[in-house]
Amino acid sequence: MRKYYFLLAILLVQFFNSQFRNSLYDHNQFNISLRGGLDFPSYDNQTKYIDYKPNLNLGISADYYFNWIGFGIDADYLSNKPKSSYPTESLHNGTTPLSNLGLNENKVERLFLGIGPNFRYVINDNLSFAFKLKGGISNIKGGETSLTANNYNLNYHNGYNEKNLRTGKGQIELNWFFSEYVGLNVGGYYIQHFKANDQVNNNSVSAYITFTEANNQYNINIANQNIRNASLEHEVHSAGVFAGLTFRIPTRDSNPNYGVSVTARDKETGLILPDTFVELYKKGKRTHFAKTNSQGVAFFKNIKPENYEIKGSLYNIDLISSKTDKDEFVKNSIIKKEISTEPEIFFVKGQVNICNSKDPLRYTTVVIKNNETEVFHEIKTNVDGKFYFKADKNTSYNIYGKKGNYFSQTETVTSKNVDRRHTLFLNLQVCMEETTCGKPINLKNIHYDLDKYFIREDAKAELNKMVQFMKDNPNVKVELASHTDSRASDDYNKTLSQNRANAAADYLVSKGIDKARLKPIGYGETQLLNKCSNDVNCNEQQHQINRRTEMKVICP
Repeated sequence: MRKYYFLLAILLVQFFNSQFRNSLYDHNQFNISLRGGLDFPSYDNQTKYIDYKPNLNLGISADYYFNWIGFGIDADYLSNKPKSSYPTESLHNGTTPLSNLGLNENKVERLFLGIGPNFRYVINDNLSFAFKLKGGISNIKGGETSLTANNYNLNYHNGYNEKNLRTGKGQIELNWFFSEYVGLNVGGYYIQHFKANDQVNNNSVSAYITFTEANNQYNINIANQNIRNASLEHEVHSAGVFAGLTFRIPTRDSNPNYGVSVTARDKETGLILPDTFVELYKKGKRTHFAKTNSQGVAFFKNIKPENYEIKGSLYNIDLISSKTDKDEFVKNSIIKKEISTEPEIFFVKGQVNICNSKDPLRYTTVVIKNNETEVFHEIKTNVDGKFYFKADKNTSYNIYGKKGNYFSQTETVTSKNVDRRHTLFLNLQVCMEETTCGKPINLKNIHYDLDKYFIREDAKAELNKMVQFMKDNPNVKVELASHTDSRASDDYNKTLSQNRANAAADYLVSKGIDKARLKPIGYGETQLLNKCSNDVNCNEQQHQINRRTEMKVICP
């Protein structure tokens, strides 16, 4: 088991240490491949009651590519086991049942060594398809099979002991390099051994005793034994599938000595931009890709001089591209290029957490409203609860989240009065609260004019979130509670708060929510959150705490 852990560790190191290297299919490239899989054999040896089971194939290849063409050497080990199909139950010789059955099935092993041309088609930077032809020699040994009972040899074949058989092989193979030096291979093959001969032993090669079947009983005919005394020249062939690892071996002439370094930078602030995804395109097709390091630089080494378009994106937001000219490449040198952010936009970096905790809410839908254009769009948080979008200058945005039985507060982020020359990133925190039954949730931004209870435009956005929440949770019933501060009389505040709660419920009904799912209650000043009761001197800020609208999921 340790060796598997060690191999896994090597693969992980190769993957994470790779800098998303440019093209892994250079001219003058040398590869070593290891593979294993399943072999499906066919032996044309005319043994009526002996078949051969699929079994193991193992192989190693050494391949050298000049460009799209190359040559290689293959070594393969193929193992199959014979399978006697002669009946073994209810066997009789006349009226005498046969007993003491003995079955011997020895595996047959094939070793192949071949050489031949390879033809390769490069699909993209790290993926290629190859067709390989090999010719060579093989050894075949084993496969002795026998079934005996009561000293009768019912069915047997002497197997093989062949050397230096002429053999041909065709193979298709897909290679995917996930790092600079290590990749995965998967494919299939067909192999044929020509003019094989099974071996003669005691003047015979194979035999079986004929039998008849009646009433689910098999009766052998000792006098009628089908014997082959001479070796049969025939073909042995098989098809198989495999998967394995391919190792890219650097060679002195494997890469042209040209390179490009690309710096991702915000020109307005001068900030360098690590983790920017950078791609090189040639005639509209991506040829190389990389990520910028902690210094904001991505390196493309050993590439061909071409007219490349350099594209970049940070948090899936496109940067201003750049270009290379084929003539500006210098041998044994790296040319420098730069890509940058747009000067008229900001990057918003958002985080969605469960309220009053640091726990992120992953894969949450985030609704973004541009308050200047009234345009909405939606994005999803990643596994860490993060989301990103670009914000225009002099613009404010309202943002809230949607996820199951969670309710989100609406947050605002603005680029107004923010100097783009000094700021690129705007940070935002959105909290969402789980709607546990019986637990009140304060609805922010629901305000009423003095002594009024109609729904203002600025309150509709918050109530619209509640509409969506109730549509997402169709079995939920909600109490809508309105509270006032202690100023004015108790009866007046009770009536005012009930009217406000009714107005909020009526708005939800107008948006398609069943009235039976809503319970509007006006509590007046009966549930103050602080000491500001009647005749207590408090400032406006303290009274504001008590003026609130809450929702509460009603427990079933």
